[in-house]
Amino acid sequence: MNEKFDRIVSEDSPWHDPSNTEWYVRDGALREVIEADKRGLYESPKIKFFLERDFFRLFRQLINNPDKYGVVILRGPRRIGKTSTLKYLIKEFLDRKIDPNYFVYLSLDRDELFIKNGKKRFLRELIKTTIETYRKGNKPLIIILDEVTFYEGWARSLKNLIDEGIIGPGIGVIATGSYSLDLSSAKRELSGRFGPLGEKFSGDLFFFPRRFIEVAESSLGGEFKNFVARNFGKFGRRAGMIEYLVGAQTKTNNLRFNYEWILNQLIDNYYDGLHDLFENIYIYTGGYPKSFYDAIISKREGEIKIDDARYSADIYDLLITDSKKFDLSEDILRSILQKIEFPSMQINEEHLNISNVKKDEIKSYISYLQASGLFEFIPCVSSPSQIDVKNLLVTPGREKLKLIVTDSAAFISVYLCSRGITYNILEQSKRILSENRKIKELLFESIVLSHLIRSPIIRRSPLIKNVGYILFEEKEIADALTWYVNWKNELILIAVEAKSGGIKIREIEEKSRILREEFNTKRLIVVSNNKKIEIKEDYIIIPIEVFLPFL
Repeated sequence: MNEKFDRIVSEDSPWHDPSNTEWYVRDGALREVIEADKRGLYESPKIKFFLERDFFRLFRQLINNPDKYGVVILRGPRRIGKTSTLKYLIKEFLDRKIDPNYFVYLSLDRDELFIKNGKKRFLRELIKTTIETYRKGNKPLIIILDEVTFYEGWARSLKNLIDEGIIGPGIGVIATGSYSLDLSSAKRELSGRFGPLGEKFSGDLFFFPRRFIEVAESSLGGEFKNFVARNFGKFGRRAGMIEYLVGAQTKTNNLRFNYEWILNQLIDNYYDGLHDLFENIYIYTGGYPKSFYDAIISKREGEIKIDDARYSADIYDLLITDSKKFDLSEDILRSILQKIEFPSMQINEEHLNISNVKKDEIKSYISYLQASGLFEFIPCVSSPSQIDVKNLLVTPGREKLKLIVTDSAAFISVYLCSRGITYNILEQSKRILSENRKIKELLFESIVLSHLIRSPIIRRSPLIKNVGYILFEEKEIADALTWYVNWKNELILIAVEAKSGGIKIREIEEKSRILREEFNTKRLIVVSNNKKIEIKEDYIIIPIEVFLPFL
């Protein structure tokens, strides 16, 4: 154990070597971030702000208040930037002359560690040895356990170490994972044990693919960032805009907070840049940092290029090979992924079934895909009785689900690679979107839906799923319905239609009427691909490039 432990720590935490002052230059996770930063493209993901404020800054309290401790689980898809963000935070603290030995990073997705027998015992001993080796007196220690969720029983190991007092005052633990298959049981295991640092996040943070606004702030320059910061950079201002769009705020609110002025400024001054970013880059890169860095840098040099590996290796291959670590069949998973024809699609229980594979077994694969954070199954509201405005409740049913691939690059990867196309993927995806109108329309819809699903404005609680869609008399009336209770204790209902093609006004008027009369919505938001904002009593038409920045 000692020999293996020493090697793992020296490889994964190179800042412990006093002579290795430029460790970050050689770190694969940080090298591209630093290069993007030099080119003025790096904008910290929003989650970095919360981690720094509520965990790493509180780490300073460990120095003066050694009774503080905490455990937090950080989840998100593979290659989405979890590791680089955490290492960037460590680098920032080391730049401030914090003792390097206060931080230990351990990468647990090494093949050598996936020996079936003794994994739980090895993980427990690894954490215990780390604390015994690097905790000096009352000095604090933060341990990052990267990809810990590959270990069955990892939460029990942490629980036992907390109960034994080994993880306790002065210790911070960040456990990262790409799959949340055991998250609910893990949170039960650790209930009451997350400590003051972990309870800030209810023990759990999800690292989503970057939203459109995050990519725009990375690429459109300081003037755009300053406009956003001044006019709708704060949570309350964005929430106010959303409520104005759905008709939950008055004309007086518009005059006070300049909602329509902000919309017009976005159209007049920033639409062309936002439109170019969405149509030529974001729709192909999604929220994967490496992909949109590739695309933006290559565009500046002439022609947009995205390495095939960004789709095949970083997304598809990892989805396939990681399945083995959960005792799933790669062949069955490939067959299921081949059945995903569209990025947004209504499905029934039979749709993803594979011949000669039991239904209960298929459910394990669906759970695996959902656990990656790249696939969501949203429920259906089909009756007005499912919306109870008086009691502030929406109770959708799960008999008719809609499958959403929550990142456009992930859909491109799954759609092409599962069909054996692993070369010239960017060009192949452009061809498919130009030839197959339905895929393009539903990719447009899935981007809108994915932003609603992960919007911090709307997703008020990680414990509550509050996005669905509306069917009425077997007809889809709203591509998305999302809801939350605002600070005035009002139920805010947000009905959205995504239209990447032509808009039929009579159809929109009829849907708006049904939504208002039957489902108690105030105004339907129609997200379009046209440079036009039209605000009516019952509906608003707004370009996707202007709508997404508020989510």
